[in-house]
Amino acid sequence: MKTLTSRKFLFIALGCLLLITGWHVLSLFMHSIVIASPYDAFSSLYEILGTERFQGDLWITTKRIFMGIFWGGLAGFIPGLLAGIKEDIKNLLEPMRWALMSVPPIVVVVLAMLWFGMGSTMVVFISGLIILPVVYVNTVKGIEMVDKSLLEMAWIYKLSLWLRLKHIYIPAITGPLTAAVAIVIGQGVRVVIMAEILGTSEGIGYTMSIASATLEIPELFAYVIVAICIVGITEFLLFRPIQDYVLRWKGQKFYEKERKI
Repeated sequence: MKTLTSRKFLFIALGCLLLITGWHVLSLFMHSIVIASPYDAFSSLYEILGTERFQGDLWITTKRIFMGIFWGGLAGFIPGLLAGIKEDIKNLLEPMRWALMSVPPIVVVVLAMLWFGMGSTMVVFISGLIILPVVYVNTVKGIEMVDKSLLEMAWIYKLSLWLRLKHIYIPAITGPLTAAVAIVIGQGVRVVIMAEILGTSEGIGYTMSIASATLEIPELFAYVIVAICIVGITEFLLFRPIQDYVLRWKGQKFYEKERKI
């Protein structure tokens, strides 16, 4: 297990090195006003790390990201659970899903700015609305993958809805939901920063817009590095442990079911 973990981090490190190398090569052939070199970007990052402005922007943006993921995930999970169990509810919600998945994010941003004005409410609403259909679809697909024979046995033995959720439906949706975690995190960060660029006066996105307007390209790329780090840290330090725990729990449930059979 330790060898596998070491090998995983080795290849992640090699991937980061490959990314930075490609970035450096690209910066050699393009003007510094278009793309900052890795050295300039990391130097700028080092300069801003200890500033109060950076710490405040980081806290505000991180809070918005987690709030958007939480509310968007909850708003997608509950209807997805109901739609997966009841075909009529799924058909009823299909037009809503089509609308949410087809509307461009920039349109959502403009409408949210009109409805909520500038600020955190607008940013959280946008990120939650973009994340919602991803969680909804994966929840529905997970329930649809449930073995029909298990459902027939549940009806024969008259299991309550709670027992069916606990022992059949929830173990079935853990796989699709955990697979969607990386997508949800990435979308959450991108959408929050985009919304901050377009419609707030604080946060990482707002600072990036200022850096872009004043042609502070190294600082702009420094904040891009920060956004990438938010995704990586959130995924590996928070969601990966939760994912590993859920998959172990699912495997334990499967083993108990097989042993009973």
